[in-house]
Amino acid sequence: MPEYLAKDENLLARLDRMPITKTTIGILILLALVWLAEAFDIGIVGTVITILKKSWDLSGSQQGLLGIASTLGVVLGMVPAGILADRFGRKRTVLLGIAFFSIITLLGAFVNNFAILIAIRFLAGIGEGAVLPMPYLFLSEFIRSKRRAVSVGYANGILTAAYLLPNLVGAYAISTFSADIAWRIPFLLGAIPLLLIFPLAKWLPESPRFLLKKGRHAEVERLIERLEKEANLHHDTTLINKRALVVIQKGANVQPAWSTLFQAPYLSRAVIATLQLTAALVLFYILQVFGPLLLINRGIGSSNSMIEIGLMMLTAGVGSIIQGYFADRYGRRITLMIYFALASFGSLLFALSTVTALTLLAAFLTSFFGLGVFPVSKLTVAEQYPTRLRGKGVYMDEMTARLVSGVVTIFFIPVLLASFGNTWIFVGIAFVLLVFSFPIVLFGRETANISVEEAGSDLSFERIDRELSLNDHQVTVLH
Repeated sequence: MPEYLAKDENLLARLDRMPITKTTIGILILLALVWLAEAFDIGIVGTVITILKKSWDLSGSQQGLLGIASTLGVVLGMVPAGILADRFGRKRTVLLGIAFFSIITLLGAFVNNFAILIAIRFLAGIGEGAVLPMPYLFLSEFIRSKRRAVSVGYANGILTAAYLLPNLVGAYAISTFSADIAWRIPFLLGAIPLLLIFPLAKWLPESPRFLLKKGRHAEVERLIERLEKEANLHHDTTLINKRALVVIQKGANVQPAWSTLFQAPYLSRAVIATLQLTAALVLFYILQVFGPLLLINRGIGSSNSMIEIGLMMLTAGVGSIIQGYFADRYGRRITLMIYFALASFGSLLFALSTVTALTLLAAFLTSFFGLGVFPVSKLTVAEQYPTRLRGKGVYMDEMTARLVSGVVTIFFIPVLLASFGNTWIFVGIAFVLLVFSFPIVLFGRETANISVEEAGSDLSFERIDRELSLNDHQVTVLH
């Protein structure tokens, strides 16, 4: 066995035993701010549609186009972003994406033409696509296996709760300014994320696993020794996770191509993971883009409907954090089963409720469990792939899920709403949440409390055990 492989695994094993330190807290805060910026930029579309529907007399198809424009950009931007992330690094991709979508969004405030506004939202979406999956992809490669879900839960909780911001801004703008000014306010504020560029460039480290794949061992060693010093841990150069080492040895000379994503076992994993992510995103996009209109149809005023949707996002933030703890302790599959089932029930209750108490219960279930499902839903996607493919795989799955949920579905929602009303919209959401989550619950690969090397390997867990028994490494086992 080449000595550098054992050294790589030693560094990864030491990273995987690392408790939360001031550096990891700083990383979580930075990535949460990245998602907060993303949330605001994506979330403004619901406010804009609500205002422009009347002031620009938008038709149903125009509302649909405006609703999907940024998501279409996200979808098309994800493939090149995945290539950039695997080739040039996670950090550079985030910095480029934030700068791009912030500048483009600012330009949207000065538009007076519907076609140009669509183009602005589409271009901003390309930048958003580069940023959106990166925080959970990064955390999956940095945080110890026993705390991966909860770390993503905290970051995603801030992301989800942050969707309250564009709704509050929209409610304020509507009540304070004329319609022609009100819809421009969110676009002007969309330039604020540019302030994140400097702290991210200075304090966000590159993914250690990406650096090791690029042969930059010294950088990783310095980072891990700094973290160990913060945590008062000994620099144990003998520590090894035997199972992860088996995976690293088997993949040492493999340079996976794009086509690998469409071969066993990654194709079946991608289908299963993408289905459950699509289900979660269907609920999210419908509520984020057309939630205010759905509530207005139930007799709630424009500004109040925006605030109510925002409060649902805030509730979902709490659900996200709790889900992370649950998934790290009891596993990904059981957690997803509970969250999707209760979210589906909440959507049905939304469809059938006629009294305030049931509507409030429906809103709680749908937001806490449905919108709060994302930490494990997203993390599960990242855990399906090895480091060399993780960027491409995550972005490909996100692209597919958002194409179905945020483009195709959202485009037809105004027409379906006009034809069938919001009752059948919520029935459809309940159906998708339940059916699309079945495969991950029944056939998914359980990835809790194991290294991402094991989780993303093309080897089955049984094969890893067999290989381990054939190679009795005389090294320390990571507990």
